[in-house]
Amino acid sequence: MIQVINRNGEITDFTLTKISDTIMRAFLAADMQDADMADLLALRVTADFQERITEDGIHTEDIQDSVGKVLLQAGYEEAARAYRGEI
Repeated sequence: MIQVINRNGEITDFTLTKISDTIMRAFLAADMQDADMADLLALRVTADFQERITEDGIHTEDIQDSVGKVLLQAGYEEAARAYRGEI
């Protein structure tokens, strides 16, 4: 099980649904609705941050960076802007 290191140092178990939910919220903020795509992109996010996992786990910031990167790579600029709080 992958461990996530939060900003406050707390360690929690990785949950794919948290990423999918986050992407879906960005979609909704950009007036989009595609739960299947959010699930697919969540898997792409996990593939993107694999190299940054250490024996301690992965930092929240690394996951967040991957979410933004994957949204942009997939052509969801509006959702990426919403994710970054620009909308």
